[in-house]
Amino acid sequence: MSILGYPLGWIMWAIYKVVNNYGVALILFTVLVRLALFPLSVKQQKSSAKMQVFQPKMQEIQKKYANNKEKQQEEMMKLYEQHGYNPMAGCLPSIIQMILLFGIIYVVYEPLSHILHMDKATITALTDIVKANAELLGTSGQPQLTAISAIQNPETVGLFSSISSDVISQIQGFDYTLFGLYLGQIPTWKSVLVLIPILSGVTALATSIVSMKLTPGMDQQQKSMKTMMYLMPLMSLWIAFSVPCGVGIYWIIGNLLAIVQTVILNKFYSPARYKAEYEEQVRRIEEQKKKDREERKKRNGGKKLPEEIEEENAAKAEAKRKTPATPDAEKAAEAYMTSKELNRKRLAEARKRDAEKYGDEYVEVTDQDLM
Repeated sequence: MSILGYPLGWIMWAIYKVVNNYGVALILFTVLVRLALFPLSVKQQKSSAKMQVFQPKMQEIQKKYANNKEKQQEEMMKLYEQHGYNPMAGCLPSIIQMILLFGIIYVVYEPLSHILHMDKATITALTDIVKANAELLGTSGQPQLTAISAIQNPETVGLFSSISSDVISQIQGFDYTLFGLYLGQIPTWKSVLVLIPILSGVTALATSIVSMKLTPGMDQQQKSMKTMMYLMPLMSLWIAFSVPCGVGIYWIIGNLLAIVQTVILNKFYSPARYKAEYEEQVRRIEEQKKKDREERKKRNGGKKLPEEIEEENAAKAEAKRKTPATPDAEKAAEAYMTSKELNRKRLAEARKRDAEKYGDEYVEVTDQDLM
């Protein structure tokens, strides 16, 4: 977290120097982060539209090679490569925002280091006094915040008489508030700060609802999405009760900006438009593949290509799997099998039964297994 805190701390320091209020600096920083991530959000929007196009093809591959996970994975990778699709691309903005959150927590916890830029010796002297007077000042776990609060309180500032007057004056002039709220305090149910975790959860829920309403194809994933829609705001509510309210305000502002961003993205970067573009792109690629296959088949004297034979075999295997065989048909088929084929069939059936019974992955029978 300290590695992330230092660069973010310098940005916050620069903004604070302009506005001279930590709360306002935090809001401006949040806006700045959203603007910086906007290109990634556009990319995420495109990735979501692509997912709607490729979902049926992915399901088709999963169904076609249900009993051959290795082949299934191979075909998936071919699909991604042919169409330049990265299923992880849509996760990048969310990952970056989570990383930034850890950095923000660090900056909020240690303003003496990141905003006032005090040297380590001075900070150590201040936090030692806080620890020595823990019974009076409390043990919040954030000694820098406790030191600021104690020095800005006329009743406890006397505890820091050993600290130079310049440092005391600097801390007393540090505005660590927003609309009168002290941002270093951790919310509790008994204070007005309880509104911050509640608003954090409510705005997170509103963000999820707006995103679901405006994102195409969400109905296909409705159950899982609904679970996440309620789970994430509850987590936000819970975490906001264990961190300084400055972090909660960062979340609230971030959620409100996310709603605005979602509306703007859907207006100017329509997912429906992207989906239509990708569908046309996929259609052209499929047509070209079909044309190339026909030309290869013509050069091959009209004979079936290896991939056509493989597809036919996969289709037959799927049809056979779906069609229950009668006892008489099974006996007739076995009569025409060689000893090796019969052993292969029986071993495959045994493996399938074990896989279904114990929930294991089915492994195809190879010639090595029959030796």
